[in-house]
Amino acid sequence: MKLSIATALFVLLPALCAEGSGPPEPRLLDLNVIALDSRGQPVRDLTADDFQITDAGKPQKISFFRVNRAGEHQEPGFSLGPHDFSNRAAGQPRGATVILLDMLNMGFGARGYAANQLEHDLPLLADAGSVYLYVVSVDGAVFPVHDVRPPAPPGEDTGSQPEPASAHWNQRAKPMLDNVIHAVTKVRSVDIDVFTRILLTFHALETLGARVAAIPGRKNIIWATDGVPIFLGELRSDIGQPIDFTPEIRKLSEALDRSFISLYPVRQIMMGRPDNIGATSDGDGATGGGGTGLSEIATMDLLADLTGGRRSSDKVIGAAIQQSLRDLNFSYQIGYFPPGTNFDDKFHKLRVTTARKGVRIQAKAGYYAWKMEAGSRSSDAFRATANAPLDAAEIGLRASVAPDPAKAGATILTLRIDAQDVSLISDGDRFTGQLRLMVAEYAENGAVSSTPAAPLDIRFTAAQRDAALKDGIVVTESVPPGETVNRLRVMVFDRGSNGIGSVTIPGAAFAGH
Repeated sequence: MKLSIATALFVLLPALCAEGSGPPEPRLLDLNVIALDSRGQPVRDLTADDFQITDAGKPQKISFFRVNRAGEHQEPGFSLGPHDFSNRAAGQPRGATVILLDMLNMGFGARGYAANQLEHDLPLLADAGSVYLYVVSVDGAVFPVHDVRPPAPPGEDTGSQPEPASAHWNQRAKPMLDNVIHAVTKVRSVDIDVFTRILLTFHALETLGARVAAIPGRKNIIWATDGVPIFLGELRSDIGQPIDFTPEIRKLSEALDRSFISLYPVRQIMMGRPDNIGATSDGDGATGGGGTGLSEIATMDLLADLTGGRRSSDKVIGAAIQQSLRDLNFSYQIGYFPPGTNFDDKFHKLRVTTARKGVRIQAKAGYYAWKMEAGSRSSDAFRATANAPLDAAEIGLRASVAPDPAKAGATILTLRIDAQDVSLISDGDRFTGQLRLMVAEYAENGAVSSTPAAPLDIRFTAAQRDAALKDGIVVTESVPPGETVNRLRVMVFDRGSNGIGSVTIPGAAFAGH
């Protein structure tokens, strides 16, 4: 299905309309829902009619429903020419289990215990092609053990997507993990107090989330940690006043949600251990409350609830990995439109249930209903994606560059958007969607400039929807002759699902056109 944008995206002219203008946009709340039977296996035969959603206790009408078989599918194979680019590699799995060994927030004993678990359990996986492993050092830096992207050859363009991971890298997990731990292990700096450690932790989780956004589909982060407190008493705060980190947790959960990430924390320390990680927050220690670590547990539980993950129930990392792999195999995507009055700057509890007996539901337990200016969601997503090291892959994109037969020296850029990754809502006899497009250009000195966000509102007939699902939504644009292009990143944001995709095109692709 071919569409066109009247205003050129690539010459930094005004977009079709100002993204921030007009009335507040309707917001589709998109939920990833896992339904499990009594054995922890996915229930695969539920329909939209089997689910009920309540928002702050009020029933909601389901407007969007889709079955996701992310763990069972890989990207189809296709041939890319020298002037073709994609944000997905052929054979790349959809969905991933990402393990984060959090040395910043664990004592020496807990670090060794967690590392030993991983070195024992990882080699037992029959297929680790969708499993990745990282370490957070004691100064808050994220180090890859097995990365979503192998080391890039010299001169490779930033934004290139990872090739499919080896299914058997885990057989070398012990020496790989030992090498990284040896490289980053050191005594915790006395300059890193609990306040700084909390902020470093949130930054590390957000950094990891941005990196694994290059993988399409759901991502579950197994966070092996002792956690950080949700609250600091006045004797532990730098300002002499109590500090509540709930706003920072809210921001982090929203950033992870944009990358379709759920947190599965696995608490490693024994309850009540009196060390510098699990002491108190009211004056005589680093964190927690009364030496029990209850504040850290509250943080982990809240992040799990806000991202649709699983709360920590024991210290067994291997069990969390196995559960994550099962959860990724099959899920439901359910969306509804809350009334505009719901956005009242308060926290709203969500509850997803089913009348089917014996079925346990896992989904987000709530969201912050912040009042937002029109266009702010897409602006935030575009800003994060433009600055990310890799392309985002929640929405599949393919781009091709070719000479414009109608204009000497001009270049035609064709963008194909995977319609299966876009929320197309049934509206009478039509299927509607709201996409936004933006292009970022990167100068040789690293400076980034971008176009305004351009709206691409969709209103398909059933036949047009079917054609788009098969062939994609195609956008063509002409780059005028004489334009100097260094490197472009084309980004597409779906206002329905909050999903985003980007594809990076090197300047060399435009040479000679």
